[in-house]
Amino acid sequence: MELARKTIFQFASAVERSLAKEPVQEWESSAWARGLKIGLIRLEGYFFRVGPGKRSPLSFFIRNDQDLYVGLRRESITQAATYVRLVTDYGYPRSQTHFESRWMDVAICGEDGKVLIYAENKASQKTLEKLCVRLSGEFRHGIPRIGTETGQVDDALMKACHIWKNRPHYFWGVCPTSNEVYSVHYQGNGFTLEAIKVVPSAITYEKAI
Repeated sequence: MELARKTIFQFASAVERSLAKEPVQEWESSAWARGLKIGLIRLEGYFFRVGPGKRSPLSFFIRNDQDLYVGLRRESITQAATYVRLVTDYGYPRSQTHFESRWMDVAICGEDGKVLIYAENKASQKTLEKLCVRLSGEFRHGIPRIGTETGQVDDALMKACHIWKNRPHYFWGVCPTSNEVYSVHYQGNGFTLEAIKVVPSAITYEKAI
């Protein structure tokens, strides 16, 4: 990418510093290895394509307004690994496992198209915990309307709107060093999250219904 002049000066060094600060975890690298081996992740030029049907390839890198790559998008590594794990570790069919759906980072849908699991990825544990705390109880009495006056996006509110609209049974928050799994309970005009121990596998879910 540097040789093609698509990056800022010393781009590789910037990526190395980012990875030194937030190293790739063993579970991420092993998931990537499995994904590449069985075709869930495919290399395309400078980028990777993850899962079926996604129009644009996954980019690990952040671009500036001059269209030059300036740094690493660490969350993308975790996101692709999460997708692979749902297929290889938890047994969900590729056809029902959607990478970067229009709602969440990864979504599992049933044969009827209804959402079973939402998985959301964050680059740090602090950011993930903050999101999960807000989703757990802040929206029990209703979902506020999303405002655009300030030009800022309230990530938790957007996720809450998608959860309320599409009614997943489970929510899985994942960052490189930890993960939190919840069942989603709907009541009145809102919802709450209840912590559970593990992500339900495809077999476990089928038995439950």
